[in-house]
Amino acid sequence: MLTSHVDQIKGVKLKSSHSLYSDFFNFSHQSSAYFLFQQGVECYEGRKGGRVHYAPQKTPLGTVNLVFIDPLCQGADLPELLSEFDASQCVPNLYVCVSSRVAKPLRQRGYAINQIGAESKITLANFHVHGKKKKQLRHASHFGERNNCTVKELPWSEVDEAQVKDVSLAWLRSKGVNNRELRYATRPPVYGDEWQVRKFYCFHEGKVIAYVFFDPYFEDGKILGYCANILRARPEKACNGALDYTILEALKVFQDEGVPELSLGVAPFSNIQSDPDERPAIRVFSQFFYDYGSYFYACKGLAYHKSRYRPIETPWYLCSKDIGLVKLYWALLFGLKVAGGREI
Repeated sequence: MLTSHVDQIKGVKLKSSHSLYSDFFNFSHQSSAYFLFQQGVECYEGRKGGRVHYAPQKTPLGTVNLVFIDPLCQGADLPELLSEFDASQCVPNLYVCVSSRVAKPLRQRGYAINQIGAESKITLANFHVHGKKKKQLRHASHFGERNNCTVKELPWSEVDEAQVKDVSLAWLRSKGVNNRELRYATRPPVYGDEWQVRKFYCFHEGKVIAYVFFDPYFEDGKILGYCANILRARPEKACNGALDYTILEALKVFQDEGVPELSLGVAPFSNIQSDPDERPAIRVFSQFFYDYGSYFYACKGLAYHKSRYRPIETPWYLCSKDIGLVKLYWALLFGLKVAGGREI
């Protein structure tokens, strides 16, 4: 049961003060806001309130701060908070996957503004799977009937941990080269109960074959939506469609609860448009990575999967200043773990 009462929050292990919870309830309107709950994240607190969450990333050319979500603050306080934060740091700040709300004041501060990808959102009140354009989703919605599968939202105590981890391991291995858990621009899975995170599992003959973890985001103390952050399924052909089926079943629950929207997250480097204040080399590299970088990350496949839901697409931005391109790309690709050594 969702609640807007700060004193009822449980299960969050953070070093920050109690007021973080209030800020999260009121200002976590960006669907990726929950990504702050992971290791390596630091927090700058503004003099008048508000918070900037960031992760320092070392490179051979020096450290860069990755600011990977919108700051938690009132809109009117954002320009001053960003100015304070920039002044407080002795290393460059690289704003990654931030919304136009953040890009606008950074543009005024002389930052270069590049589109970094497109977020996909669904308005739940009028979502359906009817029509020719949603034929694939409609087929996926009957996956359970065809394969004798069911989807359940369960607490961790009622899930077989070994089965869930086995699905994740098989999924990572199927990714070939990039079998690392990404971070910051997403959030690695947590195998346990988490505050307000909704976890849905697809079962076939009593065994988990797929699951989706949904992170919450809020505005003015009310639930605004959920972000489908972790999506895992067994790579066997027989399991094709299990993920969409799990999402669609969870979506029905959210619709019944009156949740306003569902975010499918950002598709990196997808649908990038030019900007008058951009660094052209970043756009060229981003487009090249989208077209030819599947060896590291399946950008095209991810974008295509999201497009089947016919979502509303909104650009997210990469904002940079006083940082060379080599240093920028090193911080970005290795900091987010798009590139790097194997983990399994």
